[in-house]
Amino acid sequence: MTDATGQGTGIYLPELNSDRGKFKLWGTRGSIPCSGSPYVRYGGNTSCFEFAVGDERIVFDAGSGIRELGQSLINSGGPRKIHLFITHTHWDHIQGFPFFVPAYLAGYELHVYAAPRAEHDLESIFRGQLDRAYFPVQMEDMQAKFVFNYLNKGESPVRIGETEINWEYSFHPGATVAYKISYADQELVYCPDNEFLKGYLGPIVGELTQYWQDEYGSFVDFCRDVDVLIHEAQYPVEEYPSKIGWGHTCVHNACSLAHIANVKKWIVVHHDPSHSDDKLDQKLNLTRQMLSELNSDVIVDHGYDHLETYL
Repeated sequence: MTDATGQGTGIYLPELNSDRGKFKLWGTRGSIPCSGSPYVRYGGNTSCFEFAVGDERIVFDAGSGIRELGQSLINSGGPRKIHLFITHTHWDHIQGFPFFVPAYLAGYELHVYAAPRAEHDLESIFRGQLDRAYFPVQMEDMQAKFVFNYLNKGESPVRIGETEINWEYSFHPGATVAYKISYADQELVYCPDNEFLKGYLGPIVGELTQYWQDEYGSFVDFCRDVDVLIHEAQYPVEEYPSKIGWGHTCVHNACSLAHIANVKKWIVVHHDPSHSDDKLDQKLNLTRQMLSELNSDVIVDHGYDHLETYL
């Protein structure tokens, strides 16, 4: 991976002729957006991630970060067909959708994808958050063309140009998934919400026991050997006991996943809204220390709003 220029500008000027996949994090905060001086370096927008190859725009999640993405697409004359993959429909992953400017403009197409949910279908959830009780504009007022797609296990991967999208359920309340992007000979897994080794408070582990293998083995295989893993580590171990079952991984269990799956690069996202820049710096140092104790080759960095690089 090579750092791209323009870090932190908030303006995305895609290189349409590049033969390498380019991705950008527009939101890396979990749960709720936050602002103020403690959050300047890592940012406060909630989940939104963009992958671009040529004229194809593939977006993952519609947290508050998607507002800036939409403005950037309009300002740069970006493509008018946008593919939006939703990991799940908790507020911090869809709350930015009503502020996504391309949705209001004729001539744009939004193809929205998600795993089926038992409670409500995807379209009704999107329409529901635009109910007059919550928002002054309804979905009928949006001029873009919408196509809602439901992902089912056993079906072929979604192909968008030369990019292939696979998915796997993660460990989080509700129908929550992780997505794997395959382009050329590169792979990236995006999984912002995942409680790996739920409830485990022991020392960091370098391999799965048979008990864990039965439950988590298929997810580890899904992530195995990928070039980039975008995954959370929301809680330090001292905060985790009171939040077991909330659907988020503590640092040492996330380190175990990255190491056992033998990922090359791990970008940590879904930062807790109570964690300042300084706190996140401390967490990153702790994460690197834990991986070092495992003699792991994993390279880890914290994601931040507007991080832009190549796959």
